[in-house]
Amino acid sequence: MKNVLVVPNLDRDPDLIYTKQVFACLGGRNAFVRAEHAALFSDLAKAQSPHAPYEGIDLVIVLGGDGTLLSVAREAAPCGVPVLGINLGHLGFLAEVEKHEIEESLSQLFAGKYSIENRIMLSAVLEKQSGETAHFEALNDIVVSRSGSSRLIDLNLYINDELVDDYKADGLIVATPTGSTAYAMSAGGPILDPAVHSFVITPICPHSLYAKTIVAPDSVEIKMTVNSQNARLAVVSSDGTENEILAKGDSLTLHRSAHTAHLIKLNNHRFYSVLQHKLLGKESKS
Repeated sequence: MKNVLVVPNLDRDPDLIYTKQVFACLGGRNAFVRAEHAALFSDLAKAQSPHAPYEGIDLVIVLGGDGTLLSVAREAAPCGVPVLGINLGHLGFLAEVEKHEIEESLSQLFAGKYSIENRIMLSAVLEKQSGETAHFEALNDIVVSRSGSSRLIDLNLYINDELVDDYKADGLIVATPTGSTAYAMSAGGPILDPAVHSFVITPICPHSLYAKTIVAPDSVEIKMTVNSQNARLAVVSSDGTENEILAKGDSLTLHRSAHTAHLIKLNNHRFYSVLQHKLLGKESKS
């Protein structure tokens, strides 16, 4: 790992305390930052090209919350670059390293004591009645939800072109195993081990006594259409961003992405111990 890109969240580290600590741990490695951060770190790192920010990079270290890590992991996935998250947020479920562990963890990393966990991603295409299209990539989830109205959305859900149900709800969440611990869990969906190659489809506040989460293999094609007449009733978001209107006559088709996110895992951090600690507030007994 000779070339390391450091991506700080300056809102989370305004005094650059933790970011400079990371640079101090890099030793003789080539340190890079994004072009927009070049002026802040001109004495510590080189600026990476804004057009190809991951070209020639062996490792990305992200300082921030889960949102920052999601964004960078999604961008780095097509280049196959592994990402290590340092938690400067609140929950930090995806981040591998806490603030007080930076020096010890980076020493462990550069000694080769780590593994890379591959996380499946979602890809979606929104085809509008006008002929326009919008493309989405997500590590956590792709969500169709109501926007600017208190009325429920009327959504048809298809799996491999077979109608599953007509949902009257606040929306539908399609989540990867990574995203199963995020919005989908809050909506009542199950938690999936990251090694499980499946998607969870969870209705948001359905107006039904029986609507439940569906767990489908990652080989399926998922499709949604909206029956509601209000053209601005439904909106599509990917990992909480990139909002696009889904109107009657439009269709949203989802499937497993051709890209895979690569998250660095250190030997002493395991999924179920993180689950216990982060979500239940318990310390692991192992």
